[in-house]
Amino acid sequence: KQWNQRRVRGAQFAEFLNLLPHTQLLEKVVKVGYRNLQQKVALPEDVSVRGLGPLTTLHEQLLFPPLSPDLDMIEEFALRILCLKSVGQFGAHLRPRPGLQHDMNRDFYTPIHSKPQITPMTDEERRMQMKTMGRLKLQMDVKALECSASQFDSLSPFLVPVTSTVCLHLRTVKLLVATQRSVIIIPKQVIQDLDGLKKSRENHFAREAIKYFENMFKNGNWWLRSQGEQETLPVKEHASSPEMACFLNVLSCCLYLANKSQGIVTLLVPDDAVSAAKAQKSCNQPNNYTGNLPSGELMELAKRYGIRVEGALEFYSKWTMSSRHGKIGRGK
Repeated sequence: KQWNQRRVRGAQFAEFLNLLPHTQLLEKVVKVGYRNLQQKVALPEDVSVRGLGPLTTLHEQLLFPPLSPDLDMIEEFALRILCLKSVGQFGAHLRPRPGLQHDMNRDFYTPIHSKPQITPMTDEERRMQMKTMGRLKLQMDVKALECSASQFDSLSPFLVPVTSTVCLHLRTVKLLVATQRSVIIIPKQVIQDLDGLKKSRENHFAREAIKYFENMFKNGNWWLRSQGEQETLPVKEHASSPEMACFLNVLSCCLYLANKSQGIVTLLVPDDAVSAAKAQKSCNQPNNYTGNLPSGELMELAKRYGIRVEGALEFYSKWTMSSRHGKIGRGK
């Protein structure tokens, strides 16, 4: 019965592969990003799961933004199909019994229905097989527990707040530091903005933030630090306004951290900016007290570089919910 089920699945998979465009046609579309039956450039879905443990080996072979070439929508579509067809190539080269037969000229797959010959096992062979299977199952269970325990942590090893987040949600930043789950990096641009904002006598937001950061930096805290001198990667875009220039400086810090950690960096913005972007409203008005709220266009730019953008309050709320379910608890 199991063999019959495998045969049906093999026939269905071969039929699916034969519906896809010819490999040579796809390779003409994807001039970069695919070579020797292997993907070389990260797709948007690869960027969104970058840093997950089971995919580390695969991601080490890919070029991620900003180092990867830009692919248009058609090139991305063709690359996805080539990745699917590479699974068929894998099935056709399995040893000792391939599951598919591949006609390279026609790029056509046919399932192989040869039923394997079963030879009786000795008691010693059966005992060794059961022992091996038990050991493999134990390894799989341990791996699953490790992934379950570390999955939340691995998603955001670094949090980077913008200036307006620090001014409007300093209490939330302090709470995130206390969770001891991610390192919060304060970009040099944010510190420079705060120095400019504190000059106003009425601006208690910037002065309170600077006082807090100076105290934390002086005493030393593993979970909160300022951006290092060399912790920056250039971005391709050119600033069209002073606000964009400041945002690009913060983004360059995020890109360096993402490249260093091989994981996802979360850019913390005020929740009002996220709401305005969803409603397609402009919120990037000059503010002498809290700094400018990043526009939806700038936040989309960060996402294109693989940086996650979330509202500070919403992000902390998610962590609180996870903590109640036992996913995080240290530092509480």
